[in-house]
Amino acid sequence: MLKVGQLKALAVTSRTRSKVFPDVPTLAEAGVPGIEGTQWAGILAPAGTPKEIVSRLNSAIVKGMSAPSARKLMISGGYELVTSTPEQFGQFVVAEQAKWAAAIKQSGTPMLD
Repeated sequence: MLKVGQLKALAVTSRTRSKVFPDVPTLAEAGVPGIEGTQWAGILAPAGTPKEIVSRLNSAIVKGMSAPSARKLMISGGYELVTSTPEQFGQFVVAEQAKWAAAIKQSGTPMLD
């Protein structure tokens, strides 16, 4: 609907502009700084999975996501593909947990343990 002009996007919630909609400003650029939120997905393995298995899985997943047909399909669906090492993804997950726990606490919403 955006691409055909039936809707107008006011801003994206990511820190940087979307590659899918590069003309849409971020919230900060639109005058609403300090808010950032994105959806993300990742693939996890059970704790204790040998590093060589995790490395092989990561390599296969990155290779699959890098295939032109997969990239085209994901991008046409509005997704931005980001690949990383297992260590980088682990750090990202920890940071996301901390960020959203702080936001929930600040909001006064009760948290479950």
